[in-house]
Amino acid sequence: MKLGTFLRFFRQLKGKKPIDIDAIQSMGLLAVKLGQIFALRPDLIEPDRCIELQQLYSRASTIPEEDSQKLLDRFAPDGFMDHFKNIEMKPFAAASIGQIHRAELKDGSKVVVKIIKSDFEASFKRDVQRLKRWIRMGLFFRPKLRKVGNPIGLLAHIEDYTLRELNLLNEIDGRNQLIAHAKAIETHFAMPKLKFPKMWEALSNEHILVMEEITHPTLESHLEAGTFTWPDMLELFRIHGAFMFGLGTFHGDLHPGNAMMDDQGNFLFIDTGAICNAPEHVRNALFGFFYFLAKGEL
Repeated sequence: MKLGTFLRFFRQLKGKKPIDIDAIQSMGLLAVKLGQIFALRPDLIEPDRCIELQQLYSRASTIPEEDSQKLLDRFAPDGFMDHFKNIEMKPFAAASIGQIHRAELKDGSKVVVKIIKSDFEASFKRDVQRLKRWIRMGLFFRPKLRKVGNPIGLLAHIEDYTLRELNLLNEIDGRNQLIAHAKAIETHFAMPKLKFPKMWEALSNEHILVMEEITHPTLESHLEAGTFTWPDMLELFRIHGAFMFGLGTFHGDLHPGNAMMDDQGNFLFIDTGAICNAPEHVRNALFGFFYFLAKGEL
């Protein structure tokens, strides 16, 4: 990320005018990922601006329709189209790295096809390295900033999970990891309300992912509609807490747009390309913090 781009991004966060989501998206994938981080940090920017930034989780520009067909022709496995009755070339949803098309397999299964929108990897890596250089210069001239946090570590984390997301095979692997971990503890800590969509591995590769179409509302939609109750929130914390504090392997990008809830209160985790691992001493310390915070002893 060039210095001028970073300064424009920072002005979006701290300015008085409403945040221009389109302007942030035009700055590149790194700016979008940073915006998504700040959307969850009301301790760093105004809460109202966090709410505006949350549009980055559900709104993204799409590639032209004709490019969707070109990408399928270029990246889909051999004989890919032979398995489908139809694929809607107009995407119905988009995210920072991909867009999603409805489709139907010849066996009648309703699925979605996720396509990586373009070759982001080279430009993303270049932007990360540039921003790291600017941050190192800032830390050199203002050493006191080192006490504020670890911006280089944060950038390394963003780089790691974003590059994993750019390979859709990691989404399949992440789903399989979470399912395996949940099954390993189900005898003493069952999570019956946790579900995952079916994925067609034989029809997928690092650029293309075929998975079951899920029509249930996202948690973002439930929050907006007021249908996400306190018991629902506790159940979600129970599930995610088991992975984060107990198992140490968890969905590393879980947010209201990456989880859905059906009318039975079941949660479906999607976008599982970024799986994170926490060492035991870290997760024990965090659990202790939340435990005593809940008891009002901090």
